[in-house]
Amino acid sequence: MGYHSIFGKIFGINTKNDKKSIKTKTTPATTKKTNKISTNFNIVNEENDLVFDQFGNPKKLGKPIAKPGGEGCVYFLRDKPEILVKIYHTRKLDEHRNEYKNKIEAMIKLKDEFNDINVCWPLLSIYDKSRKWIGYAMKQGIGAPMRYLAHAVAYKKFFPHLDRAVLLEYIISFLKNIQILHSKKVCIGDYNMLNFLCDSKDINVTMIDCDSYQIKIGKKYFPCPVGSPDLTPVEHHNIDFKNVIHTETSEAFSLAIIIFECLMLGRHPYDVVGGDDPVTNLKNGNFPYKRGNKGIPEGPWRNIWTHMPIKIKKLFIQTFTEGVNHPEKRVSLEQWIEELSIYLEDMRDGNYDKNINPLKKLIKITKKEKEDSDENENESIYENFID
Repeated sequence: MGYHSIFGKIFGINTKNDKKSIKTKTTPATTKKTNKISTNFNIVNEENDLVFDQFGNPKKLGKPIAKPGGEGCVYFLRDKPEILVKIYHTRKLDEHRNEYKNKIEAMIKLKDEFNDINVCWPLLSIYDKSRKWIGYAMKQGIGAPMRYLAHAVAYKKFFPHLDRAVLLEYIISFLKNIQILHSKKVCIGDYNMLNFLCDSKDINVTMIDCDSYQIKIGKKYFPCPVGSPDLTPVEHHNIDFKNVIHTETSEAFSLAIIIFECLMLGRHPYDVVGGDDPVTNLKNGNFPYKRGNKGIPEGPWRNIWTHMPIKIKKLFIQTFTEGVNHPEKRVSLEQWIEELSIYLEDMRDGNYDKNINPLKKLIKITKKEKEDSDENENESIYENFID
């Protein structure tokens, strides 16, 4: 399909190759992002609200979808709000225009490979009236950020019917998206839970802000230049993110943190009472939920942890202790999908409490789980089941 045709299908305008506009049912936006406001950014005004494709075909921008982020601002198209346009800040373009453009153009060439996944992948490049490259167009993602799903209070507003079975479904859906991305040599890199949208009407998880992803084409890597130390494995600390090469093994560590935070309503696995900050605890492998449960914060966290299957707890302990300095010990994405799927089926069968904060009563412990657990671990597990 020609570039004119792509632009016409996305923007719904007439081009030389598309004589009829493509009409698509629009969906109102339901998502807000909470990014810091930049002091130097492009805000398109009413007098200068046109963007163009590389052939000069124009389209009017609507309102910003949210406050500007660190790299740019995202807008609705005025008459086609299911399509969004990201325009990078002027300062960022002055410094990195060619770098941004080269990566986005490389991603656009791969866009047809992501039709089977909910991902807001770049679809075409966008230019200003001077024909300078300024950003790209993408589909709009629907849902509330995963950060609100993994939050002890916010979930009640954004996911009022949430229970632990539905929570597991969201996590598994998310992991299967990552599995597809990995199969296509794409790594997330920056595991920001504001960039994963969970649709409250179904179990879809949509990936947004994809221009930061690490992609590999042939032998060339386009890096993920951003990240957060509290979600980053130790081997990538003290290195400029633009020089990091993410792998499935390094991603496994970040994924385990995301899974833990979702199951524990936003509590970071290395948040220790009486200990250091989470990043220092991460580097030292100081995971408070291992045998003895020392340093667990007050609140529902101990109870939630206690009600998890022994196998799931073992996977967390393995990744967050041995796996810190031994990447080969980290639980793989495939194993997480398998074990969480078993957990979900057992929960549906009534073996585990579906309440977000499980009732404080002894859950059913299967014979197999007892066999999987050594005597000492059994003592630490059972001592916390209280009425």
